[in-house]
This record gives sequence, C-alpha cells and structure tokens, in this order.
Amino acid sequence: MSMRVLTIFQIIGVSAAYLGVTLVLPWLLLRRKFAALRTPARFMAYFMAGNFFCMNLVFLLQLLHISNRVTLILGTALPFLAAAAVKHRGALPAVLERRTRGVRLLMEGEMGFRTLLLRAGNRLRKLSSGWLGQWLAPRWPDVLLSAGIVCLVLYMYGTNTVSVYGYCASDVVLHHYWINNMESNHIFVDGVYPFGFHCIIYYLHVVFAVPTYVLLRVFALTQTLMIHMMLLAFLKLVCRSKYTPYAGVMAYITWGIFYQYTYYRYYAPLPQEYGMIFILPSVWFAVAFLKEKDFIAVAKKKRKVTGSARLSLILFTISISMTLAVHFYDTIVAGVLCVGIGVGFCYKCLRWRYLKRLLLAGVTGILIAVLPMAAAFAMGTPLQGSLHWGMNMLSSGSSEDASGASGDGQEEDSGSGDALSQGGSRGADSASGEQASGGKDKEAGRASLSEVLSRKLDCILGELQYYVTNDSRAVAEFMLGSVGVLFLLGLLWYLLRRPDYAGVLVSFSVFMGVFCVLQASAKLGLPQLLEVSRYSVYIGYGLPVVWSLCLDAVVYLLFREHRGINIGGLVTLAAACGAVALTGFREPVCLSAYETNEAITCVTNILRENGGNTSWTICSANDEQQMTWGRGYHYETIEFLRRQAQIKEDTGITIPTDTVYFFIEKVPILYLDYLNTIRPEKEVSLEGAQTPLPEVKGILPYIGDERWVTMSHMYYWAQAFRELYPNEMEVYYETDSFICYRVRQDGFSLYNFAIDYGYNK
Repeated sequence: MSMRVLTIFQIIGVSAAYLGVTLVLPWLLLRRKFAALRTPARFMAYFMAGNFFCMNLVFLLQLLHISNRVTLILGTALPFLAAAAVKHRGALPAVLERRTRGVRLLMEGEMGFRTLLLRAGNRLRKLSSGWLGQWLAPRWPDVLLSAGIVCLVLYMYGTNTVSVYGYCASDVVLHHYWINNMESNHIFVDGVYPFGFHCIIYYLHVVFAVPTYVLLRVFALTQTLMIHMMLLAFLKLVCRSKYTPYAGVMAYITWGIFYQYTYYRYYAPLPQEYGMIFILPSVWFAVAFLKEKDFIAVAKKKRKVTGSARLSLILFTISISMTLAVHFYDTIVAGVLCVGIGVGFCYKCLRWRYLKRLLLAGVTGILIAVLPMAAAFAMGTPLQGSLHWGMNMLSSGSSEDASGASGDGQEEDSGSGDALSQGGSRGADSASGEQASGGKDKEAGRASLSEVLSRKLDCILGELQYYVTNDSRAVAEFMLGSVGVLFLLGLLWYLLRRPDYAGVLVSFSVFMGVFCVLQASAKLGLPQLLEVSRYSVYIGYGLPVVWSLCLDAVVYLLFREHRGINIGGLVTLAAACGAVALTGFREPVCLSAYETNEAITCVTNILRENGGNTSWTICSANDEQQMTWGRGYHYETIEFLRRQAQIKEDTGITIPTDTVYFFIEKVPILYLDYLNTIRPEKEVSLEGAQTPLPEVKGILPYIGDERWVTMSHMYYWAQAFRELYPNEMEVYYETDSFICYRVRQDGFSLYNFAIDYGYNK
C-alpha cells in the first residue's frame, strides 16, 4: 500500500473516531434533550457536549493519575449506564441482556457473523427508509450544498495532507512531547497551559490505539473541516435565507483575495485553530438566550428560567469554557464578540435579569476551564512560558508604536493650539470679528480632526492590505467597507422593527470593526491582545459572516415572504459564485513540511515491521524523537556527529540495539520555510562536510545552512562507514533527496560507529 493511500485511510479512520465520539455518542444520549433546537443548533450542541465531556474526562483522570485505556472507556460509557439506570431502573439487567443478545449468540456459536451483519443491515435499511428519509426529503438542497462545502474543504486542505506527510508547523513537535508525557499521567509536563486540544488527541490515541504522530499528521484536516462546518451552521442560524450562508463560506474557501497567512495555519493541528471551533457556537447560544422573549416562567408563584433559555445558557457556558481550555487567544476573541453582542443587543443587555445570567454563565465557563490548571498550579506546577508571554503581550505594546501614537497626538494638539491663539488675537476688534474667528477656530479644528482620522484610517487599511489581502488596497477597502455596510444595515433593521435580527448584524459588525482596528494596534499604539499576525486569522474567518449577513439583509429587505427570501438567496448565491469566478479562485497551497516524506515513510515502515520489538534505534534529526516515543530509541544526528569529533583511540560509539537506522537528507529540507521562498534547495556536498559542525543548541543545527552542514557531515560519515562494512551497512530506503541506511548487529558484539571519516574536526 502506498503512503498516500495509507494517509487517506488514516484520515477516514481518525475522522470517524473523532466525530463518532463528539457527535454520534452525544446524539445517542442527548437527542431528546436537544430535540427542540433547530438542526444547525443541534449539530453545535452535540459537538459542544462531546468535546466538553472528553476534555474534562481526561483532565479529571490525568489529575488523579489513573488515566489509561480502561478508565477512559469506562468513563465514556458511564453516562450511558447512568441514563439507562434512570430510564429502566430495576429492569436494566433485562434490557442489557436483550440489547446484547445478538453478540451473545455470536460468541456462543448459535448465530453466524453474516447473519448478524444481515440483521444490522435490515435495521439500517429501515432507518434510512423511515426517519432518515423523512428528514432528508425537505432538506436535500441543503444536504447537497453542504456536501459541496465539505468537498471544497477536503480539496483545498486535503491535497496538502495526502501529499506532504510531515508536520507543517514547528509547534507540533512540542505539542507532541506534551501529549506523549500524558501517557504516564504527567499532564502539564512543561508547565500549566491550556490543554484541551492535547486532551482530545490523547483520548483518540489511547482509546482507538492510533499512534500520536499519525493523529498529528492528519487531524488538521478533520479540525479544519469542523471549523468550516461551525461557520456554516452559525450562518444557517442567523441568516433568514437558506442559501446566503453558502455564499460567504464558499468565498472564504475558494476566493483568491486572502493573504496565505489567514489560512495556512489550518494545515497543521494547532490549539489556537482547534479552539476556533467553539467561538461561533458560544456566540450563537448567547444570542439564542437573548432572543428568548419570555425566558422567565412563573410556576407555583416562583420565577424560574424556562427550559430553552436554561439550555442556551448551559451550552454557552461549556462553549466559553472550551475556548479557554484550548487556547486563551480564542477566549479573547469570544470576549470581544460578547462585547459586540452587548452593543447589538443593548436593549436587553442593559436589563439586569438578562445581563446577570449571561455574566454568571460566562464566569462559570471560565472557572470550569481554569479549575484543572489551577489545581495543577496549586500542586506546584509552574506556568508554561507561553502564558507569561501572553500576559506580557496584554500588559504592554511596542515602545516604537507608542511613540508613534504620541506623535500623532502632539500634531493634533499643536494644530488646535494655533487656531485658538489666532482667535484670541482677533477677539478685541469687535463682536463680528470674534464670531468670524470662532468660525475659523471650529473649521481649523474640524480640519485637524479630519486629518488625524484620515491618517488612522489609512493605517488600518494599510495593515489589512499587508496582513489579510494579497497586497491589494482595493480589496482592503472592500473588506473594511463591507463591515461598515453591515453596521448600517443593522441600524436599518432596527428602524424596521426587527431588533433581534438587527442585533446580530450590529454585533458582528462591531466585533469585526474592533478587530480591524486591532490589526493595526502595533501602528496605532494600542495594547496588544494577540500577536499582531494572528489577528488576520480571525478577521479572515469573520469576513464570510460579514458578507453572508450583508447579502442576507439585502435579500430579506427585498423579499419579505419566506419563498421569496429563498429564491432571492439562491439568486444571490449564484451571483456570488460568479463574482468569485470572475475575480479568481485560489489554488490549494502545498506547504513544505518539517520532515521529509521519505522520513515519515521510513518511520511508518519501521514501526510496522518491528511491532512489539523495541530493540531498534533511529539516528536522525530531532523530528523522529517524539514519533517513536515508547516504541524504540532515538539518537540525534548532531550529537552523533559531535561525539565523532571527540573520539580518541581508546573510546568508541556504540548503540546497544539489534538494529540501527540512519536517516540522511541528500537535499536538506528548508526548515521554517513554509512556502520555499527563503533560498533554493542545495544538495549535501564536500564543501558542507568541510565546514565545522554547528555549535548552536536545540533545533538550530537543523535550520538553514546549519542543516546543510549537519547533513553533509552525516552523508560523508555514512559513505566512509559503508566502505568499512559494505555488507552490514545496507540501504533501507532511498530516493533522489533522501537515504536511510540499516545496520543489523549482534547485541553481544556491537559495532563501533566512531570512525575517522575525514571531516571529524
């Protein structure tokens, strides 16, 4: 089986495992609880419940130091057993016996496996022709369009996954290390940090026995698909037409106007992007609560929150909780969105009975997320370095930016002062002179203010042009202008007495306006909420919401009737597709990885061939160290070469395993060069081997020219060792850019790998 085909099967398997746990199991358990919700809201609710349960189950078991496959499976089954016990009470044993009768008959040999499959197939056929067929009948256009969105995502992002096998972000190696340590119940190994993403990967690894390196290779595609599905579900809930949501999502996936940074982090499974899945659900459930007209019911002379409002608050709580449990950037974004909701729904948020419940739900969600981290911190685990960096970012901006901002202020003050002084000199002439001077003062003040605002706006547009667009001023103006149009449409719908609909438009326009300003925070001297380059990721994700809502508001204005709205929305969708086609589609990006395809192929084959045998070692750059955790051993290339330079006559280098694999890149990869733009690739050479070994630490010996020097030394060592042992030093795998050697040895008579290969010094 080729590596590409294997990767496709791995994607299918990982996606099925993840969606089965986070969608199917919650549906089986909670479908009656969520029956009153609209279909997109049920989709959100099931997904929130599944992720929240898995995350916190892992947190609990890890902090108790009892996390393993058995406890995780029992913990997953516990809610179902509890629900069955409550529902059936004393009849639970009989119900279990009846439900497992087919499996029992199969194990006892009274029924064949094909008969069991036939019965299961008959039940599925009845389900598909019954409830499922009835559900699909009025929804087939949505199903087809949603399937089209799924195919677009798989094409745009899956192309890279099935052709580039290595990690596409340097952060992944560190996250891999953290997840590996969770296998020994050592959570927060590098310090307290939001670990929700790591809990999910660890859960899938342990419960479904999927190697962690496979999950971190292919989970990015599943994660990215769910990011887009949440975007579509949110738009389906807030738009009045059933077709306008697809316009924005389709444009976001295919339109060639975005700068690559707005989406290339989707090619790696990273906590920040994973946390984006939970932002829009938190917004919707807050909005759903505020849209409740009579959320307090009176029963037996007591005022209590109705069931639908209470459910919205609970789902809002767990959504907010997961943003912080995964990455604090996502919580900041959700917080700014909540500020936007406060503006858009001010007519309700200013009422204490609404506001206090939303605040309580939000604070509760934050406390739930903080509790595992606080428990670990209380037990002596320090904060991870990223949290210190994040807090420093929040507390201070760039000194250069601050000085630039003060300069703007000084120019504004000096202009006003000049106008006032001129008015004072002319004030003693006459009353008419005073009025004329006053008019000039105001005119000069307005001119100064207009100049400052124009300069600030130009700065914002410049940063949008640089970070969000493909260096197009016109596109930046279109993006910022669409935010302004959305705000005006929201005000219009207030006047047309649709406050809930208008509230959504204003809420999102305020959020996007704030984030467009924050994108230029470094130039405006504003506090840094996020790293400046990260704003573009969220702005890009928010723009399809802006565009779909703008189109929807116009369609709703023109077609008030339900049928007319959908027809208008369909026409708008077709027009949007045409606009995207005319302005240009983007091609799927193929990012360069931090490890060669050949190295991943060799790791996969080595793990498969050795099975339970752990007496083998891979000598390579640091990439494979975490991938082979607990399965074999790893010897880092730079350390191997440095020991070669330190050998003496009475010393040697031995590796005490039955097999040793040497990974050597004949064309060293361009580490940290995502799009191969820094410099051209160059092959290992004698010049590189004659260059002294890098003396830097960490991953620095594997970056840029240092990697070329390191691999050149390793290549010439391998050639010299093969001359000494031509039969033992066999080629395990080779391409034009990579070679892997395998050495088999007797454990009682180990080879001495320390040789003088001519370039030891």
